[in-house]
Amino acid sequence: MTRRSPPGAPTLAFVTLGCPKNQVDSEHMLGALVREGFRTVADPGDADVAVVNTCAFLQSAVRESRGAIEGLAELKRSGRLRALVVTGCLAQREGAALLERFPEVDAVLGTGQWKDVAGAVNHALSGAHDRIARTENPGGAIADLAPRALSTPRHIAYLKISEGCDHRCTFCIIPHLRGDQRSRTIESLVAEAEQLAGLGVRELNLIGQDTTGWGTDLPGTPQLADLLQALDQVEGLAWIRVQYTYPRLWSERLIETWANAERIVPYVDMPLQHIAQDVLRTMGRAMTERDTRALVRRIRAGIPRVALRTNFIVGFPGETEEHFETLLRFIEEEPFDHVVVFAYEREPETPSHAMTPRVPINTRRSRRARLLGRQQQLSRERLGARIGERIAVMVDGPAGGREGLWAARTAGSAWEVDGGVVVEGEDLVPGRILPVRITGAAAYDLFARVDRPADPALNILS
Repeated sequence: MTRRSPPGAPTLAFVTLGCPKNQVDSEHMLGALVREGFRTVADPGDADVAVVNTCAFLQSAVRESRGAIEGLAELKRSGRLRALVVTGCLAQREGAALLERFPEVDAVLGTGQWKDVAGAVNHALSGAHDRIARTENPGGAIADLAPRALSTPRHIAYLKISEGCDHRCTFCIIPHLRGDQRSRTIESLVAEAEQLAGLGVRELNLIGQDTTGWGTDLPGTPQLADLLQALDQVEGLAWIRVQYTYPRLWSERLIETWANAERIVPYVDMPLQHIAQDVLRTMGRAMTERDTRALVRRIRAGIPRVALRTNFIVGFPGETEEHFETLLRFIEEEPFDHVVVFAYEREPETPSHAMTPRVPINTRRSRRARLLGRQQQLSRERLGARIGERIAVMVDGPAGGREGLWAARTAGSAWEVDGGVVVEGEDLVPGRILPVRITGAAAYDLFARVDRPADPALNILS
C-alpha cells in the first residue's frame, strides 16, 4: 500500500509496543515515512532514525515503554542513531515530561498526532535544536485510505473501524489516551477491505476500543450489524473476525447477523472483566451480573459453534474472596475458549486509583494464578475431547522452523493471541484453508495432520 524507498535514503527502524490498535497506527506512520523516502531496517542499530510507538495502558506497559526508549536513547548517545521520536500512548500520557526524562528524544507525538511523524523526523534529522512535544488531540489512525505499510503476514490484516471510547470504566485510562469514540463510515471501511482483499488478505480482523459501539457517533447511527452485512459481501475475504466487543451494546439483531453471515467467523471477543455484581458496579461496567450471564447464554444459543474469548481483572478494590469464588465458578459454569486474566494495577488517572479497600498485591497475583490454573485445566479437558475430529484450519506459516510442521488456526482462534493448531503436512500455503484431523492436544493448542482429499462440504468456519 506504499511505494518503495530509493537506495541511499535515510534508514528508519520502527518499534511498536502494545495492542493491534497501536500496530495499525504504526502501519500508517510507517507508510507515511516510506512515502517520504525513508528506507526501513529491522535493527535500530543500523538506522539513522528510530520511532517507538509506545503503550501505557497499565503501569507494567509504562515500564516496558520506558525501557524501550532507554535502549534507543543509548544507541543515540553512542552515535549510532541520529534521531529518536516517541509516539503513542505513553507520549500522550506523559507529553513533554518524556523530553526531560530522556534528553536524547527529539520529538514526542501523542496518539492524535500520528500524521505529524514525517515532519517531526525530518525536523530532527535537519539538525534543528528545538525539540517537539505535541499531545493536544488524543486519537489514533482512522484516516480514509491513508498510506499504510502492513506489518502482518500477507494473508492477515487489521481494519480499525473506530477510535476512542465513550465508556467510563473506573479502571481504564483509554478515554484519556485516545479520546471519545470516532467511527469510520461504512463506505470507507468497505473500500479499504476491498483494497486489502485485492492485496491477498484472506482474514480481516476488525478492531477498535469498542467495536460494538461502532456507528453511534455517525449520522443516522448505523449499527455494527450494518457494517458486518456490508463487509460480508467483500469478495476474496475468507474470514472476518471482530475483536473488542463491549457487552452492553450487543443486540439480538447483531447475534442474528453474526450467525447468518458467510464470512464472519463464530468467534466472539468480549471482555467481561468480572461477573460478581458488586465488582461490576464499582468497575462502572453498566451491566449487572444477571444481564451478563444472560448475554453469554444468548450468544451461545444464537451463534452455532461459537468460540468465546474474554478478559477478567482480579484483585480490583473491594473484591472479596467470595467475589473471586463467584468468578471462579463462572468459568466452570460458562466455559470460555480463551481467557486472559490481569491482576489489577492502580492507574493514577482513573477513579479506581482512590478506591478502597485495596487488595494486597500478593493476593491479586495469587488469584490470577488460581484463575488461570483452573482455566488451563478446563481448556486441556475440552481440547483433549476433540482428538479424532476433522476440522478446517487456516495455515499461517512454518511452525518453529521444523520442516513439515505448520502453524495454523481454526476460525475460533485469533492470530497471535489465542492457541492454535500445529499441522503436519508438506508444502502448505499461508492463507489457505484446508481440512485436518486432530491427533493430539495440549493445554491451549491442538496437533493435527492434513486430511486429504478435501471435503467440499467441510465448513470453513468450523
